[in-house]
Amino acid sequence: MLYKGNNVRNLIILVAVSMLTACQSAPPTVQTGQGAEVTFDGLHRVDNSVVQYAWLKPDLSLAAYSKIKLVGAGIEYRAVRSANPATAGNRSEFPLTDQQKMRLESVVAEVFQEELGNSKKYSLTSEEGPDVLELTGALIDVVSRVPPERAGRGDYYISSVGSATLVLELRDSQSNEILARAIDGQAFQSVYMQKSSSPHNAQEVKRGLRKWGRRLTEILDQLHGGL
Repeated sequence: MLYKGNNVRNLIILVAVSMLTACQSAPPTVQTGQGAEVTFDGLHRVDNSVVQYAWLKPDLSLAAYSKIKLVGAGIEYRAVRSANPATAGNRSEFPLTDQQKMRLESVVAEVFQEELGNSKKYSLTSEEGPDVLELTGALIDVVSRVPPERAGRGDYYISSVGSATLVLELRDSQSNEILARAIDGQAFQSVYMQKSSSPHNAQEVKRGLRKWGRRLTEILDQLHGGL
């Protein structure tokens, strides 16, 4: 995993307490100078980022790289007690079954590979090399807002199927030098209340993951020439 134990909890608290507001009218800029926010490993905070939090090496350009090695760092789920079917209508968070977790892991890998495969600057690889970036991604604080299906119950209508936080790190695949880090939270939701069903819920999750994948691909393509 990218982050374990207290580090994961600290990241969740960080995202929950202070959210970076993206300003669509201003380009992203890396903080520099005496007042710049700099991480322990030398990354500078990015203002006006399209994700909630982003840090980069100053003057970062990825022009020397032509391939990306995608590494999954796993999925961490918010601890939720099993729902009592009799009181499910009063709850807003529900545990995922082992089958749902396996399906989510499969869909996450599928969607990110497909979206990164559309990059105009990089191709995907499974090997290290001098022109290879290693992109490590993890989902943390994953929670479902979908009530469990129960025979004889009435229909449920929901606006959100769940939420998660994406944590990304970009490194040189050979030296392991850290180049960038990003954290972004997202709710997987519809514009209107929708009847809960397995096909609809799966579609909403996949749509949210594709939003992340496309945004990530666009950012990486942009960084190929530097900010």
